[in-house]
Amino acid sequence: MKSHEKGAFWRFFLIYFASVALLITVSGYFYFRQQKEALVSHEQFSIIWYARMLKTTGFAYTKEGFTYEIVERRIERFDPQNLKITPCCIEKIVPSRQNGRYILVKKDRKEFDRRIDSLIAWIVAVQIVLLLLFALISMALAQISLRPMREAIVRLDRFAKDLIHDLNTPVTSILLNLRLLKKDRSCTQKRELQRIETSANEIAALYRNLNILLEEETFKTTRFDLCPMLDELAEHYRLRFPDLTIELRCGNFVVTANAAAMKQVLHNLLTNACKYNRKNGNVEIWTRGKRLFIKDGGHGIEHVEKIFQRHYKESESGSGIGLHIVKTLCDAMGIEITAESRKGIGTVVTLEFP
Repeated sequence: MKSHEKGAFWRFFLIYFASVALLITVSGYFYFRQQKEALVSHEQFSIIWYARMLKTTGFAYTKEGFTYEIVERRIERFDPQNLKITPCCIEKIVPSRQNGRYILVKKDRKEFDRRIDSLIAWIVAVQIVLLLLFALISMALAQISLRPMREAIVRLDRFAKDLIHDLNTPVTSILLNLRLLKKDRSCTQKRELQRIETSANEIAALYRNLNILLEEETFKTTRFDLCPMLDELAEHYRLRFPDLTIELRCGNFVVTANAAAMKQVLHNLLTNACKYNRKNGNVEIWTRGKRLFIKDGGHGIEHVEKIFQRHYKESESGSGIGLHIVKTLCDAMGIEITAESRKGIGTVVTLEFP
C-alpha cells in the first residue's frame, strides 16, 4: 500500500471507528445508568420489604445484612423515595406506626457493590468485543472504499511511467545532436544552441525527478557513506559552474537512504544553490553529527517557508517542482529537511538523517 493510500485508509478508518467507538461508549454509559437505577430500585424495595416485616412481627424479624434503629424526628414533607448510599451501607427512612417515630433501616452495601462491579465488567467486556468487531468492519470498509482510488492511481501511474519513458528518447536525441553541433566551429557561439541545450537539460532533469518520484514507494534504503557521492557531485558542479567556489568538508558520513533518490535530492539542491547564486559566489557543503548542510551565497529567498510547495518559485526559470520532489523523497526516506534564508545573504538547507 502506497503512502497516499495509507493516509486515506487511516483517515477513513479513524473517522469511522472513532464515530462508532463514541456511539458504543455513550450507549454503554447510558445502559450503565439505567441498570444502576434498576439496582438502586431493587435495594429500595428490599429495604421496604424488611421494614414491613419488622412492623408485622413487632420488630422481632431479623435478616443478615440489615440493621435498624428507631429515630424520633419531625419531617414536614416526608419523601417516600428517600434513599441514601453511604460508604458503608444503604440507608432509608420508613414511617413507623407511631406518630413522630421513623425506622432508619441500614443495609450492608457489599452485595450492591458486587453487582455494580459485575455490571461494569460485563459492559466493558461487551464494549471491547464490539470495538474489536467494528475495528475489523472499519478496516474492511476502508479497503473497499480505497479500491476505486487505487485503480485510478494505478492507471495514472502506468500512464505517467509510459509518458516519462517515451520522453527520455527525444531528450537524449536532442542532447546528442547538440553535442555534435557544438563540435562544428560555426555553431559554438550560437546563443540559440545554448538556449536549446539549457532547455533540454531542464527537461532531462525533470525526467530524472519524475522517474525517481514514481519509484518512491518501491525503493529500498541502505547504509552507505555519503561523502564519495558528495565529492563526485561537488566536482561535477565545479566544472558546470566554473565561476563559483564550491567547498566540501565531509569525512565518513554514513547514512541510511536510497542511493538513487539521495543523489537526485542532492542534484536538485546543488543545482538551485549554484543556479541562483551570485556571480563569483560560493557554495559550502559540510556535515555535523547526523546533519548535512548546503549553504549558498545567493540573493536569498523571500518566502522560504513556501519553497517546498508544488509549483512555487520566485524566478521565471524552472518548473517549481524540483524542491517539492526533494521534500517528497526526503519524507519517504525519513529525512527531515529545513531551510533558512536571509535576503541579500544566502540560504542554508539542512538535511537531518534518521
